[in-house]
Amino acid sequence: MSRFIKPAGVVVALLLFFPFMGKVYSQELKDARKLTKNEQFVEASSMFKKLIRQTPSNGDLYYYYGRNFLYKFYSDTLNVSFPEMADSAKVLYQEGVKQDPSNPLNFVGLAGLDVIAKNNALAKEEYEKAKALLPSKANKAIKMEPARQASVMIEMAEWYVFAKVHDTATAFTLLRNAEKLDSKNPALYIVRGDVYFYLLNDGSKAIANYNLAQGLDPMSPEAKLRLGMLWLRARQYTTAMNYYQDVVKMDSTFAPAYRELGSLQARAGRQEDAKKSFKKFLELSRNTAARKQFVNTLIELKDYNEAINQLNEILKVDNNDNDVNRALAYSYFETQQYDKGLVYIKKFIANAKPEKVRSLDYAYYGRLLAKTKQDSLAAGQLMKAYSLDTSKSELISEAALCYTKIKKYDLAKERYEQKIAIKKGVPMDYYNLGKVYYSLQDYVKADTNLAIFNVMQADYIPGFAWRARTKSNLDLKDAKGFNTTGYGVPVYEGLIVKTQSDTVKYMKERFESFDYLAFYHYSQFSRDAKLKDEAEKALSYYLRMSAVNPNDEKVVIVKPVIEILKQKIK
Repeated sequence: MSRFIKPAGVVVALLLFFPFMGKVYSQELKDARKLTKNEQFVEASSMFKKLIRQTPSNGDLYYYYGRNFLYKFYSDTLNVSFPEMADSAKVLYQEGVKQDPSNPLNFVGLAGLDVIAKNNALAKEEYEKAKALLPSKANKAIKMEPARQASVMIEMAEWYVFAKVHDTATAFTLLRNAEKLDSKNPALYIVRGDVYFYLLNDGSKAIANYNLAQGLDPMSPEAKLRLGMLWLRARQYTTAMNYYQDVVKMDSTFAPAYRELGSLQARAGRQEDAKKSFKKFLELSRNTAARKQFVNTLIELKDYNEAINQLNEILKVDNNDNDVNRALAYSYFETQQYDKGLVYIKKFIANAKPEKVRSLDYAYYGRLLAKTKQDSLAAGQLMKAYSLDTSKSELISEAALCYTKIKKYDLAKERYEQKIAIKKGVPMDYYNLGKVYYSLQDYVKADTNLAIFNVMQADYIPGFAWRARTKSNLDLKDAKGFNTTGYGVPVYEGLIVKTQSDTVKYMKERFESFDYLAFYHYSQFSRDAKLKDEAEKALSYYLRMSAVNPNDEKVVIVKPVIEILKQKIK
């Protein structure tokens, strides 16, 4: 679900700063801007449309509305198209110029889009148009409050931070000129701090400017949240956490703070706190991108049931995001709802561009097929997953196991041998290959692989049991069917010793061992009646066999043999 992760530092930098209000705006405009600030982009858009219908000649409305589209992109860069958002913003800026041609803001917006697109010549041209609308020696007729002029310059400087364009000389020049006009504007110091933080990586000077902004506006959360982000970058997690907690105390409706707090809590292993913070973020922001981020956190925290709930909520309003199908497939697999998971992984792969399907997608597809007893198809998908990421050699073993389950032993053998050739030293591959050779009745190779496994996993009882069975199949029999070689004797004797610690758990293995050893020693006695010690051993094992499971049909069959042995020994 990695596509749902947003680049938090950049996003918050973009969302927190709303630079100025040179004149008294209506409360509705303040509310619209706060909706953008809390990432409620749809609601903000509706309010901006309403305000523009009421006062279509107010250029600032178009500018902030355009910014709403750009903030939407920066809130979810992996799922939202920049060209689409930029085109929407550009249309608004152009309309703003048309409706309010003396307002420099929309020229600033057009220039900012060119800065992001690295169209430097066009950006310079639009900035010059904006500057031409500001008072100067050449424009003495233009009347504008110094604070308003300063805000336009701050806005121009901020676009360089948005675009991560390292033209800090231009940005600092704009900010110095703004400071001469209005040194009490907190936004001035926030943007200057951003230049130091994001473009120059100078934490000390960034802190100094953020502190100045906080001093000018003590109840504003923007500077304090940035300070927390800065300390997070410095890996001072406790300090960052304290700042984030201060922000939510200062403004309990400030959504980005809960996102940052949740991310840090998740990193600290405070899973329940992280979920609470992200839920609060989602409650405040109420946008699909935010819900996707929450889903990503839930998956990281392995809370797949809640992830499924949130993903289904997303589908109610947005069923076009194919990554939701992927996330549902993964989550349904992890909650053992394999039939549902299979539906969504099929839907994801059918709708995805080939280059967008990654190895893990085919791996989950294969595992879901295997869990729904479609092992032949599962093996193919697992090998496709391996072909996309050859570092995941365990996928070959999974494919081999699928072939084993449907008794395609030749194909299983090929896969296990491929895996062992790539990555020797994985014990279970030797174990499973040994069992495959056993099924193919190639007992020599089965014995070879199981012997390697027994050395590697000396405490794994099933490994010794399978090797003992393999050895018993290598035994030679005489014309009467008696065991003449006893290749399995040392392995079965060792198996009895290894299972002594839990005779109940390993009752089956012990019964099998007693049965083999009893028959072997009985064979030796039957071939040479002088070997009374062989008769005694056979009787001993038959009696132990009978004690383990007196109702087994084999015990019933050997009861006469037991009586014969008792008489012979007397």
